[in-house]
Amino acid sequence: MTTPDAITLTDRPWSLPRKIRFRWIVLYFVLFSLSAILQLLPIFGGGLGYTVNQWLRPLVVWCAQTIAGVTITVFPNGSGDTTYNWFEIAFFAALATIGALLWSIADRRRTNYPWVREGFLIAMRFVLASAMLGYGVNKIFALQFPAPGMGRLLQNYGDSSPMGILWTFMGTSTAYTMAAGWMETIGGLLLLFRRTTLIGALWVAGVMANVVLLNFCYDVPVKIYSSHLFLTALLIAAPDLTRVAKLFLLNAPVEPKNLIGPWTKPWLRWSAFGVKVAWVLVVVPLSFWQNYQGLWIYGPNAPKGALDGTWEVLELKRDGADLPPLMSDATRWRYVTVTDRPSWKMISLAKMKGPAERWVLNLADESSEGATEAHGKLQLIEQAAASGGNAAAAKPVAVLDYERLADGRLRISGSLGGANYEALCVRREPSEFLLLNRGFHWVNETPFNR
Repeated sequence: MTTPDAITLTDRPWSLPRKIRFRWIVLYFVLFSLSAILQLLPIFGGGLGYTVNQWLRPLVVWCAQTIAGVTITVFPNGSGDTTYNWFEIAFFAALATIGALLWSIADRRRTNYPWVREGFLIAMRFVLASAMLGYGVNKIFALQFPAPGMGRLLQNYGDSSPMGILWTFMGTSTAYTMAAGWMETIGGLLLLFRRTTLIGALWVAGVMANVVLLNFCYDVPVKIYSSHLFLTALLIAAPDLTRVAKLFLLNAPVEPKNLIGPWTKPWLRWSAFGVKVAWVLVVVPLSFWQNYQGLWIYGPNAPKGALDGTWEVLELKRDGADLPPLMSDATRWRYVTVTDRPSWKMISLAKMKGPAERWVLNLADESSEGATEAHGKLQLIEQAAASGGNAAAAKPVAVLDYERLADGRLRISGSLGGANYEALCVRREPSEFLLLNRGFHWVNETPFNR
């Protein structure tokens, strides 16, 4: 049976400006979130979302070239603030404007949109909840902000980027990173249920306000996406903001929220409830499980090869001549960092001065990890040539021989950049650095600020 409150909510006519505003908001946010909406579907959603993004790409590129005369060659690559992304939101805004105009003309006699409003808010709730769970659980398992590695610890502080400072700050404290992850995860879980939607939206709005501020102030290239997540939280909370203001600002009594809305038929409510419960029981545990697996694939618990780590170059010969470790020498090797994990293999060569050089690494003829002495080859491959997972088939730019000595040191020799090198190296450990070994102290007699 339809309640009086439900009839009032469903049948009350909207003003013309409200209808036009509603149409534009629905079209814009659905376009922006279309891939994320499709990804809510288990199993097939990821592929559908990717297909939609690929289908939209040439349209955005064509509009940028035709209307603005801008040729786009770089696409989202870890950065979500590329030229393409900015033209993409302009493209969505233009489509939403045209669509809202046509919708208003074609549907000018309709007085309100209770079902469209309900469906739109549900979609936005689950899109936002999914994003919060994804980012939050990732932080809970310390995957988004890992502890700073040797490359970061050995880098000159002044050479750090603002984003690098933020990543180091977060990664230095696993406890703080996990707490931030739980804040996002709790907000996502609250959004999954109608009775806790308002507190969930306000919770996420607060969390995302801080994230947006960090992204803008530290130049993290997720400004567009994080801003839209923040706006989505405000959008979900918007229908109840009058009630919130009435309670907290005017100290006035607030009427209960109508949780039925247009869902006046019991079978519809129970069907929707069943779908939601099924989604929650599948997606939430899956998010935790996938991130737990990440711990062992690319996270701190991932198995490491025998050479994995940073090696300080104690002695270096180039074409038979000794190179002293002068800080002014931009050619003398200082550190060799090898990343040997199941998910990726890299080698970085830091000089006494200037930026480090990096290559994709292919390890060949490596003996067992438990051996006291091992021999093998380091095949250095240009990162562009190794894109798409073809490192094993790509032609190396250099092949260096390595030998692990009985005393734990490492000898590297071979030709690189037209010169013959022989380096004697010793392993350096992250635990040697104050940033990681200072620890927590309940009592501090004096400030320890270094």
